[in-house]
Amino acid sequence: MVDVQWWLSGYDNRVHAFGNEEADRDFGEALCEHSVPNSKITCTDLGQRCVACLLIFGDMLADVHGEGVWRAS
Repeated sequence: MVDVQWWLSGYDNRVHAFGNEEADRDFGEALCEHSVPNSKITCTDLGQRCVACLLIFGDMLADVHGEGVWRAS
């Protein structure tokens, strides 16, 4: 599973899930394929999260941990 960091993009002011495999580039690419220069990324997870990144990351978690029984309490 990809190590994910939730960081704020200066382009759309949303918090995206960025993987560590992009560390040697001049830009970051989020799980949702949102691309932004490193100079426009703020290392904070405060703000509105990208729904596409949340869904993709949730799917990755389900693949790793299995699909359990979901129920409301």
